[in-house]
Amino acid sequence: MENSATFDEVLFNTRRIFKVSDTSEKLFDMIQSIRPRLSMPVDYDEVKSKENEDYFEKLYFTTDFVGLYYIDEESLSFINANPLDILRFPNKLMSIEDIITKSADVTGDLYAKVIIHTEKTQRMTVLKLLEDRLGKLPNRKEIFRDLVVETRKHADVYFADFDSQFTSKLRCENPKAKGETVIYRGENMRSQSYLFTYSWTTSREKAEWFANRFEQGRVLQAKVPNNRIIYTYKDDDEYEVLVHSDDLLEVTTLQ
Repeated sequence: MENSATFDEVLFNTRRIFKVSDTSEKLFDMIQSIRPRLSMPVDYDEVKSKENEDYFEKLYFTTDFVGLYYIDEESLSFINANPLDILRFPNKLMSIEDIITKSADVTGDLYAKVIIHTEKTQRMTVLKLLEDRLGKLPNRKEIFRDLVVETRKHADVYFADFDSQFTSKLRCENPKAKGETVIYRGENMRSQSYLFTYSWTTSREKAEWFANRFEQGRVLQAKVPNNRIIYTYKDDDEYEVLVHSDDLLEVTTLQ
């Protein structure tokens, strides 16, 4: 693959990871000894018994809670393979190159056929790899931007880390826009402060729902210059907009 070095670097920086086909039983025992308590059990003999399966060369023992992954460079998918009987995705995976060169909806297919099939804890890793793979496309910035906001919205990521690595690097969607928009945010004891996140809504009703869905919270109101809005989700029942806290004006508490 063209970016094997990049893939390997990201892969090995992700966790302590060991290719199953190269792992002796002695090394396997050492791996198990440093995994977290209450980790999912992994059976060495069961895994090794799959050596005639097509997917065997893409199995990896790891020192994390899961302990066993199917990791495919062509599709960039990190799939939880523990237990092995849940390993049902490989035949459905498409190579990144096929999606990029043949798909009529590159962003949609990268999300649906790559991100969603990736273990939750590895989705940011895969996004980094996708950014590298998109390097030669003339519209790579637009595709990657759309992929970032789609993943943030729907892929159940940890916002603090995700925003630090990806959302913070996005440019405003319409730098020439004029005027201001009134926006709202619902916060409660479980929420991040608005100072450290990007999610607001143009709907006060939706902000009130977020504020009070677990316990009594607060609703914030602010204004944002339209040329500083990072992204506006279309056809979104949450009416969400992404805004950097530095660009907020007249932040007040309504309740």
